[in-house]
Amino acid sequence: GKIMGWMEGLRGVGVMALAVFTMWIFSLFAPENPNSLKAVILIYSGVYILLGMLCWFFVTDGFVTSDESEKPHKFSLGDILSVLKISTTWYCSMIIFGVYTIYAILSYSTNYLTEMYGMTLVAASYMGIVINKIFRAVCGPLGGLITSHSRWKSPTRVIQLLALVSLITLGALLFTHQQPTSVAVGIGLILLLAFACYASRGLYFACIGEVRTPKFIMGTTVGICSVIGFLPDVFVYPLVGHWQDTLPATEAYRNMWLMGLVATGLVVVFTYLLFNKIKTADAKTITTKPAVG
Repeated sequence: GKIMGWMEGLRGVGVMALAVFTMWIFSLFAPENPNSLKAVILIYSGVYILLGMLCWFFVTDGFVTSDESEKPHKFSLGDILSVLKISTTWYCSMIIFGVYTIYAILSYSTNYLTEMYGMTLVAASYMGIVINKIFRAVCGPLGGLITSHSRWKSPTRVIQLLALVSLITLGALLFTHQQPTSVAVGIGLILLLAFACYASRGLYFACIGEVRTPKFIMGTTVGICSVIGFLPDVFVYPLVGHWQDTLPATEAYRNMWLMGLVATGLVVVFTYLLFNKIKTADAKTITTKPAVG
């Protein structure tokens, strides 16, 4: 959990640094110059290519075992079918699905503050930087630290508790949404939701390891969980955009928070199922160990 949390946090630092650099490059061009966006795209492309080359030369599998069942083997389509038959694959996928839905919804938080609370665009932009950049860099490692120092030592249990915090926060957002008077309350609730979301993002792939997924199918499992878990990228933005275009702002954002409430409910349910599976597996391991003495 701690490793995954630091990975998410450092990823946030990298995103923030690259965003600031590209914004600076963008500002060097005249407003009417069409090459400004082209320069930004080329910078991002160059960074991705460079990172790919560095990974090729410096990143290794780093996994050596004497267990023949854990030895790497040639990938086949049968591996995908085998992984899809494992219930924990679907549990982990739906946990990622729910958390990622909140992550997508949070991208509309600046719009929400300007349209519902009358916050200025400049102030809302600064809030967007805090939520999408600073919180992303800080909350991932915090989620890992909470996991390491909690009595459960379980990423799944910590995500479940964070989901309960999100449920309460989303309920409060729906309640205050009816009469949006205090912008400080709105900001506070969105920051709390962002903390729970980014801390969970730093942990959800750790659930795959916690459930003792065999290493020889770990990559396939992560791939399938990513395909299913990141599906909100496909429907959240078009759906919320459609609501914004066709409904009054109050109804559009109410529907958005309701969607977040349903997604967070999925996280609560599937972390419960996954944690029960982990406890069952732990109990079987203890009972099958040979007696000592």
